[in-house]
Amino acid sequence: MSDVTQQIYEQTLVLRSQLDDEAAFRELLELHGPPVLAFIRRMMQSAPDRVDDLAQEIWVAIYRSLPKLEDAGKFRPWAFRIARDRIYREYRRRRIAIDCAEDGELENLPAIAEVLPAIEIEALQRGLDVISPQHREVLILSFFQEMSYEEIARVTGSTLGTVRSRIHYAKRALKNALERNPL
Repeated sequence: MSDVTQQIYEQTLVLRSQLDDEAAFRELLELHGPPVLAFIRRMMQSAPDRVDDLAQEIWVAIYRSLPKLEDAGKFRPWAFRIARDRIYREYRRRRIAIDCAEDGELENLPAIAEVLPAIEIEALQRGLDVISPQHREVLILSFFQEMSYEEIARVTGSTLGTVRSRIHYAKRALKNALERNPL
């Protein structure tokens, strides 16, 4: 299926779901459930016991809020935004520290391969576990979910410049974490 055909199909599923078509919503869940669950797992490394319950809460929130979604083409970043908000609510509930240094817009940021060449998945996961949630989320959305900076801005409720800045500082934080804790 071509990208355009896939986008139209997903938009149709969203519109049908908004009209209470449960089969269409199940298909949306099948399409977007695994990437959202992967995002939740990576963001909730400090509380893996909460992942399944949190995923269920997130999909219930998505289902209930679906009639309010005005642009069916923006379902993916919108769903991730709901997931992000619920994850941060859980952080606040558990009093997990959220810190992030932000500077102005940065241009021409290097790719993660240039900053972190040839690292093992286990080392990467350990590095992601120790950086701040705001840094972790932009790296996960960018490199694991392959979202554009514009989509990440929608998910995080940030400006494009802030997303660029966070990704830059997140790469730096991850690199430092990996250098401090090698295999």
